[in-house]
Amino acid sequence: MTLVKKILGATAGILFSVSVFAESIAVIDVQKIVAQLPQTQAMMQTLNEEFAGPREELTKLQSDIKFSIEKFQRESMTMSQEEQEALKVKIEGMQKEFQSRAQPLDQQLKQRQTEERNKILALVKEAVDAVAAEEKIDIVLQAQSIVFVTPEKDISDKVTARISKLN
Repeated sequence: MTLVKKILGATAGILFSVSVFAESIAVIDVQKIVAQLPQTQAMMQTLNEEFAGPREELTKLQSDIKFSIEKFQRESMTMSQEEQEALKVKIEGMQKEFQSRAQPLDQQLKQRQTEERNKILALVKEAVDAVAAEEKIDIVLQAQSIVFVTPEKDISDKVTARISKLN
């Protein structure tokens, strides 16, 4: 028996045993829900606005670095040794500055994205709990963990509608 057959057999056994004890089972697609929420779009807009200034500064610095490198490549033959060294030092300084500013900005952005995503996931959890209670659903599973489910058992749209009303 192949490993896949064993896994499918075990999954089917677990699902069968769960369905014997549970009156009602439903599934949700968390990724689909989060993608459709107006709160997600608002979060993305907020983060874009919050980090617009520092991103623009980094973009300008990156453009300055590129310009200086191109200038060095174009004009190095006509530059004196001192001018070449000065431009090299300037480019290296700008590259170090870019790295020292880009990494913390990236970390701050990731941290803020995580914070905001956790807020949205908390809303999803609350909505799932509420929909499950209203419809007397005993177990809610993530759709990604299920091989097959009938569309009637998917409550993702109901959860999305409930959260969207909060906006």
